[in-house]
Formats: sequence, structure tokens, C-alpha cells
Amino acid sequence: MVDFSNTKARVTFFIEQMKKAMPEVKHQIEVYEKALKSNTLVKSPKPAPQFKND
Repeated sequence: MVDFSNTKARVTFFIEQMKKAMPEVKHQIEVYEKALKSNTLVKSPKPAPQFKND
């Protein structure tokens, strides 16, 4: 991780990082919404009995 003493440089750095990440995030949102509309969401498997803390 980069150590910043200047707030403006830190904010600029993180904004650039978010710009790089946003296309993938938007794609994941589109896939989720498409699955939600077609009712094909994959439900998470139930935990094995030995891992349940009931």
C-alpha cells in the first residue's frame, strides 16, 4: 500500500483505482440483475452439519 502524506494525492490515487475497478463492478451488477429477472439466481449451498452452530 502506498503511504500518502498529501490528502489530494491520496484522493486522486483512490479515484484512479476506482475508475479501473468500476467496469468489472458494473458487469457483475448487470449479470446479477439479469439472473434476478430470469429467476436463475444460484442459491448458496447449505453448510455441512458439522459446521452448524445451532
